[in-house]
Amino acid sequence: MASCLMTGRKIFKKLPFEVVDPKEDEKPKVNVYGPNGFVFVGPKRYLQPACYKEYGLDVYNFEARPDDVYVVGYPRSGTTLHSEMVWQIANDLDYEEAAKSYISHRFPHLDFSLFSRLPQMKEILEKKDVDEEALDIARKYLELSVDGLSQRKGRRFLKCHLPISLMPPHIFEVGAKVIYCARNPKDVLVSIIHVIRFFQSDRGPKPNIKNWFDDFKNDLGMYCPFFEQVLEAWERRNDKNFLFLFYEDTVRDKRQTIQKIAEFLGKKLSDDQIDGLKDYLSIEKFKNNKSVNCTQMVKLGLAKDTNLFIRRGRPGGWKELFDEEIEREFNELMDEKLKGTNLKFPEE
Repeated sequence: MASCLMTGRKIFKKLPFEVVDPKEDEKPKVNVYGPNGFVFVGPKRYLQPACYKEYGLDVYNFEARPDDVYVVGYPRSGTTLHSEMVWQIANDLDYEEAAKSYISHRFPHLDFSLFSRLPQMKEILEKKDVDEEALDIARKYLELSVDGLSQRKGRRFLKCHLPISLMPPHIFEVGAKVIYCARNPKDVLVSIIHVIRFFQSDRGPKPNIKNWFDDFKNDLGMYCPFFEQVLEAWERRNDKNFLFLFYEDTVRDKRQTIQKIAEFLGKKLSDDQIDGLKDYLSIEKFKNNKSVNCTQMVKLGLAKDTNLFIRRGRPGGWKELFDEEIEREFNELMDEKLKGTNLKFPEE
């Protein structure tokens, strides 16, 4: 382990935890990672795409800056909504500038290289029948490697789906701002089903809720174990530069969340500005906002359409898919996983 003379941070020559290939009997019922498969990472065995073996160390060694802002959370926990809220508050409600670029470019994923997307972007650039708009989108995505994000000028806004224990420890050492988004896992599971359909189109798994729940329960679902990740963040909820938010609270009272984030970032907003931002983030406008609704992935041919990424934006959708048996099993799972903690997920 070497030290960086400029910042004093530690540079890891290898990851301080294991990355393990799954055994034959550890295959999930629903394959969300496709032919490339997955690996288990760290002592809690977080499920990650297999390319973590190639890029995980780069992500872990990412050099943070004190003025960085991170929005973190398990997939489908409201990170897109909160990222746009954070970006607007920090950038003095610049709606015009936001409309000029996709949120995935101005508020990119720190863990983008783990999504297996970089090779896809290179393939798009090599095609001869791609229009200039798609080529420009792909070029900008190629800038989202760890090296590319490290070279970004000015204040950086970064999103991440990794658990705290797999994120670069330097983020917390330099005092960067971290906002964590949590959501009731019942709705998270339903939302994941829809987003996988969005990205995998008709080739993707059918929404057999029993199979999805079994994988989730057995920590073989995407980015599982879910409860371990949220509890890692919950333990930091009182840290100085850490803000823990529930998606349900934001949906119920956007004004309150806007005020919390503004205070956390050291910004002041008038009542009129808050009202304007609330209106801008309303679900109907958000669903039709091309800069946040993943329309670029449709343009690149990597997603089916736009009606499954930003959907309804309200809690309780699980009630339409869960039968009595799954609801009972899910409640038992939550009781087991949260026993001995004071973490309680909002129901509505």
